[in-house]
Amino acid sequence: MATITTRRPNDFATLRATDVMQRELVTVHASDPLREVERVLVEAQISAVPVLDDDERVLGIVSMRDVVSRYAADHDLPSDADEESFADDIDDSEPVAYQRLADEPCAGDVMTTDLVSVGPNALLSDVARRMVDNGTHRVLVIERHRLLGLVSTMDVLRAIGSPA
Repeated sequence: MATITTRRPNDFATLRATDVMQRELVTVHASDPLREVERVLVEAQISAVPVLDDDERVLGIVSMRDVVSRYAADHDLPSDADEESFADDIDDSEPVAYQRLADEPCAGDVMTTDLVSVGPNALLSDVARRMVDNGTHRVLVIERHRLLGLVSTMDVLRAIGSPA
């Protein structure tokens, strides 16, 4: 019978975002056409992708919900879908400037700019609390507007369940 060894509570309390974050991320640029963002999400098998400007600074994030919401709006579909199914908030309050490459919807049109993020030295327990408080499955790790990584709920679970 296999034995599962878990970290002691004080180990979890000392872990930081930088200890568990994913460092090799797929990203898109604000000017990328929405069809390219859709392709990236499907091919990478991810539920959201960070959006960068031309100087590689983080502007927002595009989730599957953002894409589906745009599709529904463009095709005048009923808006009675279960919003909780997607569990991401959309904040359209802050306009962001970007150079549009084509006359079609792009990442900057649908991205969420109200990001849930932490610095690299944030305690993992604080990262987990931000996920719970904001109802999200991912937290971006950002320093000086630069994307360093991402911590997902799976990363937190791996940290809790991995051997000491």
